[in-house]
Amino acid sequence: GVNENISEHLFSTLPLCLKEMEVACEPGEYMRCDAQQPLATLEDLYKNFPTMPMQMDLKPGGTELISKVSDLTRKYNREHLTVWGAFSHETTVKCRQHNPNILSFCSMKECALYPLLLLVGLLPFVSIKADFYAIPIPTISRKSGFLSTFPKWFCYLITPLLCNPLLLWHLERRGVRTGAWVMNHPHEFQVADRWGFGGIMTDFPTRLHNYEKEKKKVK
Repeated sequence: GVNENISEHLFSTLPLCLKEMEVACEPGEYMRCDAQQPLATLEDLYKNFPTMPMQMDLKPGGTELISKVSDLTRKYNREHLTVWGAFSHETTVKCRQHNPNILSFCSMKECALYPLLLLVGLLPFVSIKADFYAIPIPTISRKSGFLSTFPKWFCYLITPLLCNPLLLWHLERRGVRTGAWVMNHPHEFQVADRWGFGGIMTDFPTRLHNYEKEKKKVK
């Protein structure tokens, strides 16, 4: 690899995807294909999956990136099927201001703020701009990603705050959908269910589908 930004290269000059790649949120698991494939563009995804809901986390790229994503989303009539935002609160606010018709998720700042406002009793009086509260469950997601840099005790401390069933219930009642990511095993799906999340994001949809089928059988 080279220490350069992808924006400094033409799309046609980018290398093909590897035939085997480790799943980012599941160390030791790999996705494989028979031949190397080019990177998919957002327009490719919109064309091939016109009715599939999608969530995207916009990386640093300024207003040009936000504008282009907005134009494509509007072109394919997907504003009601697309959720956007960013880890950065500033970028998330810019997304909402640029096109308020596209659904948005909570920034990191909002994910930290809402549980605290609930604790002091102020959340019912605060306006919520986001349409989705989608978070990792720290006790599970610390196996990879940025949460792996935090000590175990800290993850166990903040999980009841971020996943507070009363918080999730309150947000759902106000029209804010809730979801946990990235859950990849049945015992992880169960944890998300016990907390009360309205949805689950996974790298292995077949596993989640089978889990939901088994859950219905038990009922």
